[in-house]
Parts: sequence; structure tokens; C-alpha cells
Amino acid sequence: MPQPAKIAPMSKRSNHNDTPYAPDVAERETADDGFSRGWGAHFQPSEAYVVDCHVHLSDKTKDVAARAVREYFDRLDAWRLRRIIAMDGRPETLEAFSELAREDDRFCWMIWPRHDEPDVDFVDKAIEAGACGVKLHNAPVLTKGDDCKVWLSADWRPVFDHLSAAKLPVLWHVTQRHTASPYTGGGLQSYWTEAWAKGLTCTNQNLLDVFLEVCSRWPDIPFIGAHQLHVGFDKLDELLPKHPNLHIDTSCGCFVRWGDRLYKTDRQRGRKFFCRHAERILFGTDCGIGVEATQEYVFQAFLGHLRYVRQLRLPDEVLQRVSHGNAEQLCKLSALDEKRKGNVRP
Repeated sequence: MPQPAKIAPMSKRSNHNDTPYAPDVAERETADDGFSRGWGAHFQPSEAYVVDCHVHLSDKTKDVAARAVREYFDRLDAWRLRRIIAMDGRPETLEAFSELAREDDRFCWMIWPRHDEPDVDFVDKAIEAGACGVKLHNAPVLTKGDDCKVWLSADWRPVFDHLSAAKLPVLWHVTQRHTASPYTGGGLQSYWTEAWAKGLTCTNQNLLDVFLEVCSRWPDIPFIGAHQLHVGFDKLDELLPKHPNLHIDTSCGCFVRWGDRLYKTDRQRGRKFFCRHAERILFGTDCGIGVEATQEYVFQAFLGHLRYVRQLRLPDEVLQRVSHGNAEQLCKLSALDEKRKGNVRP
């Protein structure tokens, strides 16, 4: 297994002011006796590359999946996407995904066991085959009308024990908003309508409480709450300090549509949150790709998430952590080179 990227601790003297500049701007002040001082003085920090920790791949065979990955990167390489972590590892895709990851370092993968499939043997095989984590989703719990406490059952204990020993992350879709989200295309009462039809009475708070209990029972597992757990920054400000192994991804909520700019108050609030919790946030999009599935909608979804992060005007060290460093550290991925195809990049 490759050695995970080593991420330096956040500096106590970080320049977290409102208008940070790229590190090379300061270097030109003294390099070559200041010969190029002032050249490119407006340059802002830019991500060295992007690791998307939350992607779905619909193609199940190795050759077709490889084609989908190539086509995706052919478009988004110019936007510094360098690696994706696909969520759809299943027993039937384990061999294909493992082989693809060995051949193409842009592709990594997690397994996705359902709530009623706590299979320790599958977890062992997946880890041996190179899986970098596990995806869990509460949607089937809701749509089947099952007990939301299933994750605390004796059947799931050995699975979490294995992941704890391996210190591999769990990316978990825990809760689901009741409201629609027209801005991002999210439907009204997704999953809940089916749950209520089956008589399920659990609430988002119940789902969150079970998740946080799992976080507490297995402190050596890094847990990543998908979609910011569908809660705001104020509540996350309370949860993150209480649970040192809790992280979030940027998918769905941290999004700006083409042509929009964050309002000043929202940018300031988001920037303070990202700087305060820089070691706990991973870039993710929840994009779904595939040979037949990848359309302009998907590319715009990726760019909308990147646009949000860019508009926060983050300091360089925070930007590098969020864009790739945290994902590499938690998923035990090697750092990648920063070699680019062109001189001028988006």
C-alpha cells in the first residue's frame, strides 16, 4: 500500500486575512534581488490539483469504466482535477475497480455495503484489493422502513472493528433534508416520502444521533459526513470540536452556479468556517459519471463545487488541504506530482 501523503500541521502564523495572495508573489519580493518584484502581484492562491473524494461510477466492467474515467478527465484535467474516489465498489465490481486503480492513478475507490449487508469478508477482500474506504448510505434504511439503529447492531460491530484497525475512512450519507433544493436540483422530501409511507417515524435528529454514536464508539475511524450532514455551519461548529474523527465533504451544499457570486456575508461566513476547520473538510461533488451518463450537467456540477471553494479566497495552506491534502491523508493515498499539460490553466 502506498504511503499516505504527509500534510504539515496548520501554521499558527497563517495569513488568514481577507485577501491572501499566492506564495510566489511574496517570493518575488526578494528572489533574484527583487528583479521581478510586482510582477503578477494580484495572483491569488491556486489549488495544486484536486482530489474529488465523492464520485459515483455507473460502469461496472473494467474496460468501460476506464473509458468513462478517461473521458471525464479529458474534460476536467484542465480544471486541475487529478484524482477521483468512486463510491461504487461492490462484490461484482471489486476486481474491475482494483485493476483499474492499479493501471490509472487518477482512479481510487471505496466499497459500498448496504445497511443489511454487514459482510466482514467482503471488507477484508476489498482492503486487500486496494479499497481506500467505505461508503454508507441511510437512504435504503428510510425507503425500506428499517430501524435507523441498525448500525449499532452486533452484526455491524465487526465491520467497524476491521475499519478501525485499518484506520480507513467511512464516507456516510447520514441525513436527508425535507425541503427541495432547486438551486442544485434536489427534490422535495427525497427518501422521506417513501419512509413515511412505510410508517417510519425516525427523524433526521435520530439518524444523526446514531451516526455520532458510531463516531464515538470507533474513534480511530475517520468519518466523513456527506453533504455537510445537511446542517449549517453553526451546527457544524458545535459538532466538529466534540468529535475529533468527524469530517465533512463539500458535496451538494458548497456549490455556486455559473454566473453567480457569493454574497459578501456568505463568503465571509464560509471562509471563516473553512479556515477554522481546515483539517476537517474534503473536496467532494457527488458527481455521477459513466460512458452514457457523463453529460454537461456533470461537468457543471464539478465546476460549481470548485467555484464555491475558489470564491472563498482561502489562504494557500487551507486551499491545498481542502482541494487534495485531507483526502490523501485520510484515504492513505500518495501525494501526486503537480505536472500540468499546459502553461496557462483555469
